[in-house]
Amino acid sequence: MKVEEINLTPAELHAILEHQRVMTLEQGAEVSLEAAIEDFISNCRTQWLNEKQHQDLSAQINEIEKHKYFRSIEEKRDIGKKVAAEEWCAKYARLWRAERESLERNGFLQAKLILGVEKGLHLQPAATIARLARKYNCEVYLHHEKIDYCNFVLQGKKYVNVKTVIGLLSITAAMGDSLEVISSGPQAKEALAEIATYINETFQAQDIEGVAGIDPQLPATNL
Repeated sequence: MKVEEINLTPAELHAILEHQRVMTLEQGAEVSLEAAIEDFISNCRTQWLNEKQHQDLSAQINEIEKHKYFRSIEEKRDIGKKVAAEEWCAKYARLWRAERESLERNGFLQAKLILGVEKGLHLQPAATIARLARKYNCEVYLHHEKIDYCNFVLQGKKYVNVKTVIGLLSITAAMGDSLEVISSGPQAKEALAEIATYINETFQAQDIEGVAGIDPQLPATNL
């Protein structure tokens, strides 16, 4: 099984990271993300999808019931379940599903940066980024459109573990290229802020898009 052939959703990746943690505790040794992905897909994914489908359906029914309640108040009559469901699906279903499958909803923070210099991720900055990531109790991954090696594919994008120098050295970023960094875990906010700041200062990165929960006053990041 090749992990680069498996297109994960944020919800799946969140479940896999938890699965990796449990496997590591059970085996008494660090389990790689690739191994956790393979085991999850082979042994857990079907049951997980069934449970998730049930949870999503229950949550969707609750949203339709709320819509029915408020619309009935507006109309001063009971609009009925069928009309409420049709209205909600037409107006809100797509946005609701997108939010439910978003990175933020599933425990991930994200930063997007555009490089401002022709520098590339050579050994020194790659080693520094890896060292910064290892300071924190969280997972940090980076996406670049020209990446060759990856640890997983998320929503059609390849991501590499920021804590490994070798993975970062496979990235040949140039001026004007965009980088996306995501993090998850107890210290995800702190790790992402420091790494984004370092990339910004080292590569004169610009146009950093918002990262939920990051202090907008952090120097040089405009997060």
